[in-house]
Amino acid sequence: MISIKVPCSSANIGPGFDVIGLALSEWLEVQINLDDDASADAPYNCRITYEGLGEGEVPLEPDHNLITQTALYVLRCHEQRSFPAKTHVHIINPIPLGRGLGSSGAAVVAGVALGSAVGKLDLTKDRILDFCLMIERHPDNVAAALYGGFVGSYLKELNPEDMKRKEIPLAEVLPEPQGGEDTGLRPPIPPKDIGKHIRFPWAKEIKCIAIIPDFEVSTAKARSVLPTTYEKSDVIYNLQRVALLTTALGQSPPNAEMIYDGMQDKIHQPYRKTLIPGLTEILQSVTPASHPGLLGICLSGAGPTILALATDNFEHIATHSMDQFKKENISCTWKLLEPAYDGLTVTDSSATTPAPQALTYASAGVSIDSGNELVTSIKAAVKSTKRPGADAEIGGFGGAFDFEAAGYTEPPILIQAIDGIGTKLKIAFAMNDFSTVGIDLVAMNVNDLVVQGAEPLTFMDYYACSQLEIPDAVSFVEGVAKGCVESGCALVGGETAEMPGMYQGKEFDAAGAATGALKRGKKVLPYADAMKEGNVLLGLASNGPHSNGYSLIRKVIERAGLNFQDKAPWDQSQSVGQSLLLPTRIYVKSLLAAVAQDLLLGMAHITGGGLEDNIPRMLPKTLAAEVDASTWDVPPVLKWLKKSGGISDREFARTWNTGLGMVIVVEESKIDAAIDVLRSEGEQVCRIGRLVKHAGEGVVLSKTEGWNS
Repeated sequence: MISIKVPCSSANIGPGFDVIGLALSEWLEVQINLDDDASADAPYNCRITYEGLGEGEVPLEPDHNLITQTALYVLRCHEQRSFPAKTHVHIINPIPLGRGLGSSGAAVVAGVALGSAVGKLDLTKDRILDFCLMIERHPDNVAAALYGGFVGSYLKELNPEDMKRKEIPLAEVLPEPQGGEDTGLRPPIPPKDIGKHIRFPWAKEIKCIAIIPDFEVSTAKARSVLPTTYEKSDVIYNLQRVALLTTALGQSPPNAEMIYDGMQDKIHQPYRKTLIPGLTEILQSVTPASHPGLLGICLSGAGPTILALATDNFEHIATHSMDQFKKENISCTWKLLEPAYDGLTVTDSSATTPAPQALTYASAGVSIDSGNELVTSIKAAVKSTKRPGADAEIGGFGGAFDFEAAGYTEPPILIQAIDGIGTKLKIAFAMNDFSTVGIDLVAMNVNDLVVQGAEPLTFMDYYACSQLEIPDAVSFVEGVAKGCVESGCALVGGETAEMPGMYQGKEFDAAGAATGALKRGKKVLPYADAMKEGNVLLGLASNGPHSNGYSLIRKVIERAGLNFQDKAPWDQSQSVGQSLLLPTRIYVKSLLAAVAQDLLLGMAHITGGGLEDNIPRMLPKTLAAEVDASTWDVPPVLKWLKKSGGISDREFARTWNTGLGMVIVVEESKIDAAIDVLRSEGEQVCRIGRLVKHAGEGVVLSKTEGWNS
């Protein structure tokens, strides 16, 4: 037997706007098995039996019962015209029909799951939502019933082609006379990803009191009383409250005042008072002050059920509310419900259960063999980073470094750095190209070391993934090795961690740590005490955004309607993704050459925070940087991002490097020597400004007009 269970759900919890729904612990169950009484010659090969609320009122013909009719629609979308022979569907329903507790939403979810189960379609929950939304266009109830818990949802705008099929022919779902005859044709298949959802937190101490009057209000009738237009002030009122309510209901301990106010509604409830006698008086008769333990109260969905959220005093709150209905000669029942976090569940008790397989680390998703294969595959790349003091052999429990062999005859000062790549990895995933992000990882660390005057000596990396994809990991580590060779440090070790469930698909994250050294007697840069007004600022060119600001970059690209495989608007010779994966420049060897000649007073690596945040980090508090933005060229990619994203000059200077990967302070008398050394090492150098007295801003930018040309 296959069992399908779907929780009931309350929608419009206060100012819902058909956005939020809450799955509640009252379950519709559909049982399916094969039965000789369900003759293969019977219409649709299906016999229905029913127990629970509404028994005797619910149609038992497969093409008229909402659950089985929905299942038939799903089957027909997959070219199956009827149920498998001898199907017996038994429905157990404790959910009051027409009471505003999501009975129709639960039935639709159950129907789609029924079609998936008997048709062996293996629909995912996200795909089930698509089918549900073809029938029930309000996502709040079905999303809550499907996913469980406290859920927010919305419908995506469809393109013109998908709009043609957003409403399925009524003949496929609704019984006569609404639906008419079965066309016999394959119905329109739902577009994918019609709706989106998110589960909000729910404080565990909050329970739900459902006060259920003994009369029905159909969804159609409840919607018919709503006006076609609303006052702007009422819409704003509801929006303000729903924005707070979704957070307030997840806080512990709950804030009764905020939740009570947040559940007030000027869009739905005021207009339904004509359908539910005494509604206004009932809702206003209980407050957190009059009934301690109460958090809020509202109409559940289309009504007439009243839903009260509370942490205590449940029976007193329920009894008081039922007494108010008695004044209108309406009898009620009440139930204490809790959020149902499982949502739709499907179990097959008839399936034979094989003997449990002996578990291994590999069966849990972690392959020791793959890890060993990776080590073997990267040994040559790691070996290429060998330098005096480190043999760059991997496989041990740690990396060793011999300072004496590296030329340090006295104990040096150690400088250490740690960093990651950031969301630039997202573009590497999109392009399936991991050959450059390893260089980025090294660059972000060794550039931070060299600005302190340190020589990078060793590097270690950390690579974390769900399941080790050896070609991707090898490509990444080979990039790390290239960065190490370029900066003169040895890759002395690393860690690869397979963590199934922590990451999705082929995604991984990486971090790295570098160690550098200063010879005894050398001071750590910057020499802030030696800086003074009039010292000159030099800039070293970047080659693009390096590894910063990629969250904003991806938003700009998305808003421009570009894919990473499209030709780059700023460089037609390569794709957007290829251009954005250009690795961060490594400035180590050129800057160490200048440091060796004692030409520099300070350096700033322009990373996250841009010019405005990074330059002041090397200056004394009495001095500021006066920078002329017309003195260097901004890379075309950064100019395009600024213009396309409508980025202000201030934001531009705080997010990206604007074309300068390093900014250096030099005495006037050493300008020519410093420029000669840096250019001889291959750097593009320009004079960008000077140090001035601090007057409130750490960086004073001028002549930024060129950024917008």
